[in-house]
Amino acid sequence: MEYLSVKEVADLKGCSERYIKLLAKEGKLKSIQETSCKGRPKYMIPVSTLPQNLQEKYYRQKRTETGILPEKKETEAPDKQALKYGLKGVKRPFNSFSEEERQEIQNWINLLDEWQAERASRKDKTEFDKLFVAHQKYIHPEMSISTDILYRKYTAYQNECYEDLLDKRGGWNRGTSKLPDESPIWQVFWQLYSSENQPTVSQCYRSTVAYFTEEQPELLEQIPNEACFRRKIKTLPFAVLEYARHGEKAMRDHCIPYAQRAYDDIYANDIWIMDNYTIDGLIQSADDPKKTKRMYLTTVLDAKSGVMVGWNVTSSPDSQSTVTALRFAMLRHGFPQYLYFDNGREFTTNDIVGEAKIRKLAVSKKGNLPVTILERLGIKIKVAKPYRAQSKAVERAHRTFKEQFCRGLIGFSGGTIVERPESIKRRIKNGEIETESELRQLLKDYTENVFNVAPYGGAEQKYKGVPKIEVWNSSIAETEFRMASEDVLDLLLMRNTGFQKVKREGVFVNYHGEKVWYYDAQETWKHIGEEVCVRYDPNDLTSVRIYDREDRYLYTWKCADWMLTEYFEEKRENIAVLEQTKSNVEKLIKQRNEELKGKPVITQKEGLAYCARQNKGKFEIRVPKNIHPVLINEDTGIHKMAVGAEDVPVVIDIRKIAENAAKRKGE
Repeated sequence: MEYLSVKEVADLKGCSERYIKLLAKEGKLKSIQETSCKGRPKYMIPVSTLPQNLQEKYYRQKRTETGILPEKKETEAPDKQALKYGLKGVKRPFNSFSEEERQEIQNWINLLDEWQAERASRKDKTEFDKLFVAHQKYIHPEMSISTDILYRKYTAYQNECYEDLLDKRGGWNRGTSKLPDESPIWQVFWQLYSSENQPTVSQCYRSTVAYFTEEQPELLEQIPNEACFRRKIKTLPFAVLEYARHGEKAMRDHCIPYAQRAYDDIYANDIWIMDNYTIDGLIQSADDPKKTKRMYLTTVLDAKSGVMVGWNVTSSPDSQSTVTALRFAMLRHGFPQYLYFDNGREFTTNDIVGEAKIRKLAVSKKGNLPVTILERLGIKIKVAKPYRAQSKAVERAHRTFKEQFCRGLIGFSGGTIVERPESIKRRIKNGEIETESELRQLLKDYTENVFNVAPYGGAEQKYKGVPKIEVWNSSIAETEFRMASEDVLDLLLMRNTGFQKVKREGVFVNYHGEKVWYYDAQETWKHIGEEVCVRYDPNDLTSVRIYDREDRYLYTWKCADWMLTEYFEEKRENIAVLEQTKSNVEKLIKQRNEELKGKPVITQKEGLAYCARQNKGKFEIRVPKNIHPVLINEDTGIHKMAVGAEDVPVVIDIRKIAENAAKRKGE
């Protein structure tokens, strides 16, 4: 069997040696592997395994080298004649091409017909062909044409090989790649490229080459140029690139389908959506106009109409801002059926939602929480999945808010450093930016007179062009409308601290890390150790309401600020109140004790005597018969005496010892 080297096959085929090596390595070209003198793998390809046209070409070369005349060529079929110009010679139905391709084919057909019509009357046809090409270049400068191209296109046209009429420059290998997915070269490159740090193609290419130079130098010849990697990347699905380069959230937001919400079967106030937004603007600090601070917006949006039913501007988006925004919304628009928000701590605190949340709850608190605010209001909750921006329509409202409201502020600072205006420093220095009160008033005017009266932009066609507030008014008329007075709402929205035991100091509320105590001289001492729930209004800490475990109201206790005294400089009035309260409580406790005693009947001593007489004769020791005496194997010395004095008694005079000790002390 005759074998060819990789170089000989590459010369025969007219391609690179690297391509032949890759075919042999992947088994697409049958070969045997040998080891070169340098210890590197070497592929030898049998001639019989080559395609028929390459075998014929090889044997023609051999015959020429040996002086043997070539064989007589058979007449080629019309579709084979196209191959002498390097054409594919493949016939395809005209309707299998795209509209753009069909137009390009038709243009060439028209041009070739024009060329042949004029050429037929010319004597010097070769010279005419050059003139025709020059004329076409002049009137169509964007067209690539030459006499060779003209002849090649005409041959394709005659043989109805319309695919060869198309301009394939730069696209002859489109859709193909020298880097299959299983190639170790591609896998190393992809491991570098598929990073959320988003390295460039050039960086990854250099690192790939460096890796194979050190670890697998035998594969260096198979590494294609950088452009090949770029072409390979363009063939990958967008979703794969988005996940590999931007992360899971970007993939979900841009590539994963999500449910399109139907709004036809819901009404106004059925669902309110809540979220917090960082206002893209700076305002003046109240302490120093040249100092700035950033505010936050807690938003309440009606899902049906898109109306912003409530909001609150705050310096910290905490749970109290959530309650404040809800109070404002419910005073004007009534109560919703559901609240929909994310898993942020400002929405899922224990006293707002209790155990109905995604965040883990301490084992000690499970089943041991008071009635929540939303339970008292009769509102159900729905918590959005984390990092799913598309699940909340309020996110789109915030984008509108940024473009329409925030960009109109003098103190607009942008969401990123790129968006920050260059003039913001000058505005701050000159004291031109808004104050907090101005921001609140501007927000109120914008929300009520711009945002809520803008045309409805939802999915229901019947409301297209109708102002949002009119959609709310129209829908709320068809459903139940729950509303409460301001006093009742204040009671329902009171915060709670969870269950706590009444202590000697009373009950407390944690306010910004400090304990504020509440006490009632008539009642507190009666309930020390009992578990109660303390409800309070953060805007009015003068008193709290006390509830039992069944959420029944018990008492209202006042703030015991007189219990707090400075460590060194005590307030005299506080000490006086404290001492007076202590005296009164002691008196009440003693009085209650005397009431319980009633008239004197028995003393403690008499009680012990009664018990002794009651049990007289019950005490008896019964010694068992099976006694085991305990012995010791040494002389205790208890009976040892001087010789001859065994019968003399020993007398110890305690009084004499004491007198002698007193005399010694006197000395």
